[in-house]
Amino acid sequence: MAKNSVARDPRQTPLDRLYARPGFMIRRAHQISTDLFIEACAALDMTPSQYGVLYILFHSGPLEQIGIARLIGLDRSTTALVVKILSERGLLEKTKSETDQRKVEISLTEAGRQCFRQCERYAQKSVDALLAPFEPAERTQFLALLDKFVSHFNDNTRVTLG
Repeated sequence: MAKNSVARDPRQTPLDRLYARPGFMIRRAHQISTDLFIEACAALDMTPSQYGVLYILFHSGPLEQIGIARLIGLDRSTTALVVKILSERGLLEKTKSETDQRKVEISLTEAGRQCFRQCERYAQKSVDALLAPFEPAERTQFLALLDKFVSHFNDNTRVTLG
């Protein structure tokens, strides 16, 4: 990602009120976070959503697609697309549930487990880059404020987490 030698203060432009809106800054922060992740994980051709699905399945074991969607906070159609892409790459497999043959569970293949372990190292680099502008105490405060914000609004959104 290219770095400008001089930081531009967007509040000094005619668009200052737009750029100062919390929603605009959150959307821009999401773009930056996604770009840093994609750059860090380029060798594995992995998106944040794909990594999230691998992460959930690595730590939770086999789940139904709706369970994955709930745990990661994705809508059903996005989850279906991510599962399809990862399955086509040989990273996920679908099997009938042992407890209810009507249900299909999704799990990691051995290739999926290996890919997750590799991606985890790259993903941590993106986290480090994302938090680099902050001093250690600011990082803690920033993450606590984000957690407070997300927790406050979680149950009132179209797609809840958990």
